[in-house]
Amino acid sequence: MAAIVLLSPTPPDCSAFGVRSLQASLKAAGHDVRLILFPGSIGLSQEDGSFVYRYPEAVVEQTLALAAGADLIGVSFFTNYFDRAVQLTAAVRERLGIPVVWGGVHATVRPVEALEHADFVCRGEGEAALAALAGAIVAGAPVDAIPGVWTMGEDGPIDNGLAPLVPDLNALPFFDFSGVNQYALAPELGRIVPLDAAFLAQALPKLPYFNGKLLTAYRTMTDRGCPHACSYCNVPTVKALFRGSGVPYFRHRSVEHVMAELREVTARYPFIEAVQLFDDTFFSRRLDWLKDFAVAYKRDIGLPLYCQASPTTLAADKLDVLLEAGLCYVEMGIQTGSPKMREIFGRPEDDATVLAGARLLAERRGRLLTPDYHVIIDAPWEEPEDLLATVRLLARLPKPFGLAIASLVYFPETELYRRAKAEGRIVHEETEIYRRPFYIAPRRSYPGFLLYLLTFQHIPKSVYAALLSPGLVRFFSHHNPVPLYKLAYALGETLRLAAKGFSALRHGNLGRISAFVRRTLLHDPTVAGRKG
Repeated sequence: MAAIVLLSPTPPDCSAFGVRSLQASLKAAGHDVRLILFPGSIGLSQEDGSFVYRYPEAVVEQTLALAAGADLIGVSFFTNYFDRAVQLTAAVRERLGIPVVWGGVHATVRPVEALEHADFVCRGEGEAALAALAGAIVAGAPVDAIPGVWTMGEDGPIDNGLAPLVPDLNALPFFDFSGVNQYALAPELGRIVPLDAAFLAQALPKLPYFNGKLLTAYRTMTDRGCPHACSYCNVPTVKALFRGSGVPYFRHRSVEHVMAELREVTARYPFIEAVQLFDDTFFSRRLDWLKDFAVAYKRDIGLPLYCQASPTTLAADKLDVLLEAGLCYVEMGIQTGSPKMREIFGRPEDDATVLAGARLLAERRGRLLTPDYHVIIDAPWEEPEDLLATVRLLARLPKPFGLAIASLVYFPETELYRRAKAEGRIVHEETEIYRRPFYIAPRRSYPGFLLYLLTFQHIPKSVYAALLSPGLVRFFSHHNPVPLYKLAYALGETLRLAAKGFSALRHGNLGRISAFVRRTLLHDPTVAGRKG
């Protein structure tokens, strides 16, 4: 039996599906596993990449105390948490001398870079590979020939290929939400605390519900992979690595397996008030699977249900089936209204498909909350007319809706990363990618200003039509009064904050106000961009 400590810089909600799956599988294999999550935002990231996140020395010291005596340390992280992963890894190797293995998507697509910091890198799905590595270390056996585990040899990296895909996700244990041997950084306390029920109740996302309520939601994923091939996403990058492996990269669990997980976690944590399915496109499932899921979910769980869709997978029959089960919210990726940018992004839908999906959601208003639509801006290939096409499309969608605006990030080895690299658009990767914010406020051009205005629910369509008139577009495009846009943005955010505060007071939702105050005192805001 090996003693393993898993470290994971993670977003604030503490879902951390990857390391929770690893902990569950390693425990099932007989190993002693401790999990330490480091929930934190990337809200201080700057457009020029100048801000570098680092944990306070007291947090590092506490981490080392919890990791002391382990046989192996695993570190898993998203690309935007790279600096924090490097800091933890260096501290473990230099002060404890314990070998470190990196894993996750970033390490999988960047194994050579990973070996500049860690002793090992796990490429692919790590449930079996990590267990094999830990077992070899404890047994004193060779560690340079484990499938999927790379290390550095005398002549450079030792390429041991990819850890194979898990062919049957039902064979895996549920994500480990037991709270046993689990810890988390409490940013407001500046120290690591047990990840017990009280901590989890605060960390889980609070999702909007009808009448201004916020519900504590449990997030889970029922699949691995995605049916789409978006050029900005790292899923197609990893999918391509496994092409020809004999196992489909896009796999999903059975209804029975998902329901058993939900029954277990809702019984353990009665404070869970909703379930959010974090699959990229839950609507890609066959209708018969969704019907079975809906019946079982309504019977056994019955909590409000939140999920994601894409314009090409959203369909009336699937939507109505899930509504009967308790579906109350759908968010959908639109990304752009420009045909040119759709081709660049690898998005197959057209305006008609997007409008049809939005109308399906609007027709069920009252049973569904206001939807959020995702858009991506700040691509270097996006001209003002491309962004105007997005604005024109969004202006045609039925109100109300919210917008989740994201600035393009070149995730390593994606199709858009390779294109930008070939065109000389990327010079310093750590500042231009790893430290780049997800959201840069659209306040530098007239199309960006119009996009921002669309985040407000009560501006009449006639006003948008006037603002999109050719004469005004030409005038503001020529003069481009950036200071005016910045002033309007500041005023708009002030009014939005005041409206949200008034709504919270009106509905007696003091928790929402206290959460905002806590985030403000931490001086580390959660990522902006979701508006409406």
